[in-house]
Amino acid sequence: MHTDPNRQPEEPDFTPTYTKEEHKQPYWKRAHLDWRVWVAAAFIFAAIAVYVWTVDLSMVPNIHLRRH
Repeated sequence: MHTDPNRQPEEPDFTPTYTKEEHKQPYWKRAHLDWRVWVAAAFIFAAIAVYVWTVDLSMVPNIHLRRH
């Protein structure tokens, strides 16, 4: 709880702190080494494959009703 009404919240420091030499480049340049990127890519590929194989998700069961 803040008891002093005149106290201003501190500004967060967003300066990246790197401990390893390999992390000195931006994340988007080394993202292909992260397993989460590959899992997301697999899900995206699966979704695109389902979309294409089902003809834009418009396939419906082929039911023929006979009239007498």
